[in-house]
Amino acid sequence: MEIGESVVQAVILHQVGNRLREEPLVLAEHCFAITDRISNVILGGYLRGIVSDKNQYVLSHESDMALNDVAHHVSGFFTKKMSFVELSHNLASHLYASAHHPNIAAGDLFVILFEKLKVDGAYQSAVGIYKSESKQQYLSARTHGQIQELEVYSGINPDLIDKGVLIVDGSDVIYAIDRLSSRTKYWIDDFLKAKQIPNESTKSAVAAGLIDKVRENIESPMARQDFCREVVALCSDRNEVLGEEIREVSERYVSPDVWHTELERLVERKGLIGTGEISVSARSLQTKLKRIFNRINLGHNISLMVPDSLSLSDVDFKIDGKSVQVSVTLEKNSG
Repeated sequence: MEIGESVVQAVILHQVGNRLREEPLVLAEHCFAITDRISNVILGGYLRGIVSDKNQYVLSHESDMALNDVAHHVSGFFTKKMSFVELSHNLASHLYASAHHPNIAAGDLFVILFEKLKVDGAYQSAVGIYKSESKQQYLSARTHGQIQELEVYSGINPDLIDKGVLIVDGSDVIYAIDRLSSRTKYWIDDFLKAKQIPNESTKSAVAAGLIDKVRENIESPMARQDFCREVVALCSDRNEVLGEEIREVSERYVSPDVWHTELERLVERKGLIGTGEISVSARSLQTKLKRIFNRINLGHNISLMVPDSLSLSDVDFKIDGKSVQVSVTLEKNSG
């Protein structure tokens, strides 16, 4: 997608409170007048700040995609079944109804209509929805003759998006951000009902998580280390590692059900769409595995941190009543 020729066609702002705290939803009836200066600020922050591969999602629904509220309302606007102001009212009302926790902060909701986004050589419209839950303070300096004054202003920084989504006409891929997701997850999960398209980082995280879960299911510390060595060997002298290769190594140590069960759990927990065939960067995966593999579970709830230069050779437990004696043998790695 190319955004260099994009323009801001319309902007409207609503105040969305938390219904559980009996805060109001205040809907505007008219769009703002847009100057070139305002348009450039919006394009530089709210458009360029959200269009990135790492922010790609798809809208979804647990039973029927036609029941996804955001998709329904935006589609109605793109097919000219409602006006832009009516669309913004519907989106704000849906967001207000999506507050299921008293800690969700009130904020300003911008709904923006962008035009002339180029997708596959054709110009398309897009709707941007942005909720600002935090305002920043700014200093402004003024000079009157020999007198200098500093004033403090409070405002919204478009370069720091709290929550946002960009929906392009004719595209299944949306771009979404939730910078404050550690506090509440309602923006992606409840308002948008979106699932993330795995990027290189998330695919590496899923692969590393799967490998760690497989390792946890291997009872013998020595077998665990053998498994780790085989997985690390897959990353050597190559650019990519296929999930199928990791799965084949895993099934030499654990039941085939472990891989598939843990994959489904990770995909669901991370809110991803089906990953299909995993292909990950060998370098990225190797970096994540080093942090995981340095910690060895010896059994009996005892773990050992081992540096890269050493590996576990043998471990022996002697349990006598309340006393546990552990004998560990380490060996230097070649090179």
